[in-house]
Amino acid sequence: MAFVIQPCSPEDAPGLAASMMRARLTDPHWKCLWEDPSAENIIPRAIKRLPWTLTTNREIKRHQKAIDIESGQVVGYARWSLPPTLAKKGDVWLEAQVTEGTPADRAVYEKQYQENTRDGQPIGIKGGEMMRYRSAPLEEADARIMLDGPFLTLDYLTTDPSFWRRGIGKMLVQSGLQIADQQGIKSYVMAELPGLKLYLSLGFQLVETVSVDYTQYGGTEPMVVYFLVRQPCQLESASA
Repeated sequence: MAFVIQPCSPEDAPGLAASMMRARLTDPHWKCLWEDPSAENIIPRAIKRLPWTLTTNREIKRHQKAIDIESGQVVGYARWSLPPTLAKKGDVWLEAQVTEGTPADRAVYEKQYQENTRDGQPIGIKGGEMMRYRSAPLEEADARIMLDGPFLTLDYLTTDPSFWRRGIGKMLVQSGLQIADQQGIKSYVMAELPGLKLYLSLGFQLVETVSVDYTQYGGTEPMVVYFLVRQPCQLESASA
């Protein structure tokens, strides 16, 4: 099979949601966040939320998908955030910036998003003390590391479970790292164990590890998150 990286659009929502949610549902820590952690419950609502997610914060967010050339299926997705220094330029990585759409389109996207969220969170996701307990140490570590920025931040990376170990995640990450190297800027990602080897192989360095034991809230084992930073590579000049 051959795969290609392409820009995203709101019309990709069904394929993106299916790929993203199937991957997330293999993670027991993520499943623990849901009242009903089933694909039949989660994917349809994700399809409704995604067009608004894709078309907001356009000055900062960059989105790419991986496609199986033979079938046209979405098999992977990556979302990056530009730091303010690059966002202000207004001309960085525009091929990964989702088209804004018409006011009428955006009104529909926003309505669908609002109908499938509550207080900014997906309907069906647990809140309360467990969420705060799990999130607090991660947010504290993230805030410490961001002081050493600016960074091109990888917010989200996923590969459809049916296409794991085909090099799709590597393709998506390398696409963003090319931009980081062109701009001479560091890259940053928070990862769990399945992605750690990939990021280390691409030049990221582990700068912090956070383990959260939330067994009192239903967790079966500690949630371990790795914080990694990559220095930009020096690009060879055209005359070299």
